[in-house]
Amino acid sequence: MELLTFLKEQTCDGFLPLQASYAAMKHFTCNFRDVEEMALKHNILPLRYKRNQKTISTGEQYALFQSTVLIIGCGGLGGFVAEMLTRIGVGNLILCDGDVFEEHNMNRQNFSSPKTLGRFKAEVLKEKLEEINPSLHVKSMTTFFDPKTDSNLIAKVDVVVDALDNPDLKCLLANLCLKEQKPFVHGAIAGYYSQFATSSSLDQLYVQKGDGVEKSSGNPSFTVCFAASIQSVEVVKLLLGKPHLQAPLMGNLWEYELILL
Repeated sequence: MELLTFLKEQTCDGFLPLQASYAAMKHFTCNFRDVEEMALKHNILPLRYKRNQKTISTGEQYALFQSTVLIIGCGGLGGFVAEMLTRIGVGNLILCDGDVFEEHNMNRQNFSSPKTLGRFKAEVLKEKLEEINPSLHVKSMTTFFDPKTDSNLIAKVDVVVDALDNPDLKCLLANLCLKEQKPFVHGAIAGYYSQFATSSSLDQLYVQKGDGVEKSSGNPSFTVCFAASIQSVEVVKLLLGKPHLQAPLMGNLWEYELILL
C-alpha cells in the first residue's frame, strides 16, 4: 500500500488525525514532516489545522508549509511570533539570537522559565516549537545577527521578521531587506505602545541613535503579545500574497496604543 492511499483511508470527516500520522510513520518508516507534506500536497488537511480552514484554504496551508521565515531576535516579540507561525503551519523557521534567558525576561518572553534560565533563546525555542508541531523544521543560530556576514540568510527565506531591540540594527536590517527586495515585517513596543511596518525603511522612525524608548517605558507582556500577533498576521499575509498593512501618511507604518479600561 502506498502512503497516499493509506492517508486517504485514515481520514476522519475529511481530516487526517494525529494518530493516523504516527501510524503512517511507523508503517512506512518515514518522518512526521514527510507525512504532512504528502497529505497537504494532495489536499488532505491534518486535523490540527481544522480551525484554520475558514480563513486559510488547504492549498494555502500547503503554501505555508513550504515557506521559510527568518526571525531575528528570539526574545519578547520573536518568541511569540515563532510560536504563532508554528501553530498556523509555517513549515520552516530560522531563528537567530545570541542571547540567553535571564530572570528579567520572565515577565514577557515566551518559553522563559526558571528551567530555561542561562540557555540560548534560539535553542529553547527550537526545542519547544518542534514539540508543538513535529512537521516543523527549525534552524537555530546562537549568534547575534550581523548584516555584514549574515546577509546571505535573507536570500534563502520568504519573509524576514524584525524582533530586535536595537534601533540601529533594526534600520540596517530593514535597508538590507529593501536592497535584497525581501519582504520584511518590523515590530517594536514600549509601554502601552507598539508600532509596525512592512517592507519599509525605518530610518525615519529612528532618527536619534541609541537605545529604544522601551528602556524608559518598560516591556509589559500584553503589549509584546499584541505586537507579535500583528507581526504574525502580516507574515502570513505576505506569504500568501494577501493585502497587508498600508498606512496613508508614513509609507506603511502603523502605530497602536493599548488602553486599559
